[in-house]
Amino acid sequence: MSRWLKLLIGLALALAAGWVFHGPLGQGAAFVDQLEARVQAVVRDADLPGVEVRLGRDPLSRHAVLSGPANDFQREGLGTLPGLNQRIAGVAGISGFSWDRPDGAMPLLAETLLLVALAYAIGVGIGWLLARPKRESFL
Repeated sequence: MSRWLKLLIGLALALAAGWVFHGPLGQGAAFVDQLEARVQAVVRDADLPGVEVRLGRDPLSRHAVLSGPANDFQREGLGTLPGLNQRIAGVAGISGFSWDRPDGAMPLLAETLLLVALAYAIGVGIGWLLARPKRESFL
């Protein structure tokens, strides 16, 4: 079996493991549920009646979509007083936010697969650096 085929099989298995963890095992939905609860708590603490927040569900996303009646001061804040935008952006795990319309956010599955592929490439690179045969020097 060629070296490239082994690398491709390893990458395919790593991506399949990432997909299984995200989808059938339900960890992607659990992560988005937990993140949405934290963001809703921030909105609730801001005490703005009628303002709602949700995260993407089809496909799963870390992008928050806010809706409701909020003026510019409530959204943007003023000076050292943070608005709702800064509070939402400060929640760990949120990739971005928008008002009243979902932007073209990257799905959580795509983020997961990109991170798995990156981790696989780093692992292969480290393995290549540490385990490659040493060349004999005749100098």
